[in-house]
Parts: sequence; structure tokens; C-alpha cells
Amino acid sequence: MTDKKRKVTLKDVSAASGVSLITVSRALRLPDTVQPATRAKVMKAIDDIGYVPNLTARSLVSNRSGMIGVVVPILTSSLFADFAQGVAGALHRDNVQMLLGVSERSVDLEAEAVRTFIARQADAIIVTGFTHSKACLKLLETFDGPVVETWNTRRAPIDMTVGYDNFAASAEMTRYLIKRGYREIAMVGGAFENNDQAVDRHAGFLSAMAEAGRSVRDEFVVSVPNPTTMHSGGEAMNRLLDGPVRPDAVFFQAEIPALGAVMACMSRGVSMPGDVAIAGFGDLNLSALLPVPLTTVRIKAREIGERSARMVLDRLAGDEISDTVQDVGFDLMIRESA
Repeated sequence: MTDKKRKVTLKDVSAASGVSLITVSRALRLPDTVQPATRAKVMKAIDDIGYVPNLTARSLVSNRSGMIGVVVPILTSSLFADFAQGVAGALHRDNVQMLLGVSERSVDLEAEAVRTFIARQADAIIVTGFTHSKACLKLLETFDGPVVETWNTRRAPIDMTVGYDNFAASAEMTRYLIKRGYREIAMVGGAFENNDQAVDRHAGFLSAMAEAGRSVRDEFVVSVPNPTTMHSGGEAMNRLLDGPVRPDAVFFQAEIPALGAVMACMSRGVSMPGDVAIAGFGDLNLSALLPVPLTTVRIKAREIGERSARMVLDRLAGDEISDTVQDVGFDLMIRESA
């Protein structure tokens, strides 16, 4: 059995750099107080011997961990990957790291992630949506750092919010389909449980239809399980195509199942938009590259992440946030599918 490896210490850095232990410590804690040439020696020695500062011990002194907790529902969608990348990029510029948790649209898993972040002394927490369990809500309300709720808008967040109006985005796409002359419009959305974005998109669709004096057939409101998949979207599309009344347009309120619907139509020889129009919600990278490019709602995922991180960093720096509710907006991307 080999001996346990010895942990590299500040004393080792001092010996390797030829700089006193006190100066090494100052170079790490107060770099501006150390001559650049001396600081360069210390940093070279750190790289050479693989020294890693004890951030836990440092956080006990500074009351900062240099870590931000972020909860996303899934990672299979490039939208949430872009969102996380936006957060990480903004944090990196301030030498702050991101802790990432995945809730799978479960309020219990979200609460577990938030509880872990707090136990790990995260400086701030960013979550997706406004649907939380009672336990998670209590954790977020009593947390002593910044909290940002994202991907939707509410006038009374726990602390701060960055997102877009899901109701308005869904209503605007529905109005576009109505204006194009489609009458039998079906809607396919993600499961409403633990998903305020899906609830608001559904309400926006129904509101726009009612506004135009249009009724919606019961069988034309379809829910697919979370996390949504291309397979579930294809299945939903096939059910609608095989029903007693075929819709002339289908509004998928999540992008991944909309891609599956396009594939299902292509495999059956169903013309888009000649036989049926398809609209999506999200605008993934693939959406514009399909054989029939997808009409959809573009979500500014990376901007949501960047703004959320910037608000957190500004608050941690002691700056006052004048606008705690930030709406990044959305865009309709009109393409060949509708």
C-alpha cells in the first residue's frame, strides 16, 4: 500500500519561490501590496508545485465562498445550456465559480439543490421559474444573499428576477397563426405541474384564441411529459394527424417536441405548411437548419444568464439594483413551417 500523498502547503510555495511565508500569504490575499516581480515568482511556484488555496478557510474569514448556486430544470436542451453558459461567462470575469444543480422539474429536487448550495456557503442563488415547494420557498426567503428567479416575469419576486413574459410570447405567436388564416389550431405543451412557464404559455394561447372569437377543441390541447423529448413530440403530432378532425396548425410550446413533430410529418409525407403548419417555442440551434425551417419564438437564454449573474455580482459588490425585475423580451422567428 502506498503512503498517502502529502498536501502541498504555503510553506512549500515559500520554499519553491524563495519568498518569505508572510509575503506569499500577502501575494494571495492582498496582491496589490506585493511587488509585481515578487508576485510573479509566487504565482510561478504555485503553478509548478500544484498548490491550491484553502478556499473554505478563507471564506470563514471573508464570509464569501466565491461560488454562485444555479438550478436548471434540464441539460438536454441547448437553451438551458446557453443560459448556464451566460451565467458562467459573466461570473468568470469576476473570478467567481458556478455550482450547477438539475431539478428535472421536481420542486423537491430543486429544494435539495438549494439546501446544498446554502450548506456550501454559496454567495447567491439563481433558480429557474417561480414554482417552488414550501420548503424551498422558505430557504430562499431566509437566505442572506441575492436570489434571482429566471425564465418568467413576476412583479413581486422573492428578491430579483430576469426573464420574459411567457403569456405574451404565446399569445403573440397564436395571433400570428390566426392572422395567417389558420382556424383549427392545436396546442401541445409541457406538463403543467411545477412549471409556471408552461401554465402561462397555455393561458396566453387560450386568451389569444378567445380574443379572436375562436373556440379550442378539447382534443386540440395536448400535454406531453417533462422533460419533453422529440419522441413525445412526434407521438403527439401523430395523434393529432390521426384524430377525427385534423388541425391546420399546431403550436408546440416547447422546442424539442416541435422538432420531433417536424420529423414525424416528414416521415409520413405530410406537407408543412401545406397540410399542417407547425410553430415552436425556444428557437434551438437546429430549428433554422431543418429541411423545413421552424417558425418559433426566440428566447434570449444567454442574455438571461448574463443579466442574472451581473445583478448578483453588483449586489454582492454593495451596489443598489434599481430595477429588480428585468424583462429581456422575445422575438418571433417566422420561417417556412408556418
